[in-house]
Amino acid sequence: MLLKQVDAYIMALQNTPYSWAAELLSQLEMRFRPGSGEQSQFPCVFAQNAFNRSNINFLLVPFDHESGGYRYDILLSGLHSYLQDAATWDGDVNTAEPLLAVFEPMATPQPTSFYEKTFIDSLQYLIDGDREEWIGDIPLDPASDFWTMCFAGTQLFINVSHPNNVNRLSRNLCDSLVFVINPRERFDAVAGDNRKGRLIREQIRRNIDLYDLIPRSPYLGHYQHGDLEWPQYMLPDDNEAKPMTCPLRFHKAKGQ
Repeated sequence: MLLKQVDAYIMALQNTPYSWAAELLSQLEMRFRPGSGEQSQFPCVFAQNAFNRSNINFLLVPFDHESGGYRYDILLSGLHSYLQDAATWDGDVNTAEPLLAVFEPMATPQPTSFYEKTFIDSLQYLIDGDREEWIGDIPLDPASDFWTMCFAGTQLFINVSHPNNVNRLSRNLCDSLVFVINPRERFDAVAGDNRKGRLIREQIRRNIDLYDLIPRSPYLGHYQHGDLEWPQYMLPDDNEAKPMTCPLRFHKAKGQ
């Protein structure tokens, strides 16, 4: 279910099928608006700004216990609706509305492989169910320069958070899987390949070094310079591990 920030908190506190989100939303608030006990502020100033302005959109993705899988159809329809609204963005950073897709947590702790599989299954479902053709000049191979995830005719950046990131705290927003999704044009607008954009990116990465228990990932790069996008989506919890290999399947009939 796609909800504005205020509505998400109201619904989660009510006795609804989405009441599982109440504790997760409380944890997210502690991340974005930490108390005096936190050693530093959340590194992404844009996320903090969006939260403080109640500009975050939440997409709550339930787990269907009968079928034994997540409701990826809700993810698809919610993301489609979000991108329709995002297409009218006026370019002001103070009105930008990131999307947080929050997945219902399991009753018991899960291994990292569970979150990796859910991430891959989610993207594959979006690719298979996309009603728009793949953007023509974006390659289909995630190992290629300038590949990026596309859906509904929009280039996306997806930041994956999960609770097994005990060192990389900036990628551990709450006790469940979370996708932070933004149209790529917003990165180009506020942190693009210009002096101001480079300064903003470097400041955020210095903030990451202060916030996380380990230095920033060596896979954090700059898309416009040809640095690979795929490894930046779901970072390993240490700086020695290699990123997950991309198993996504693309249909040649779409675009290329």
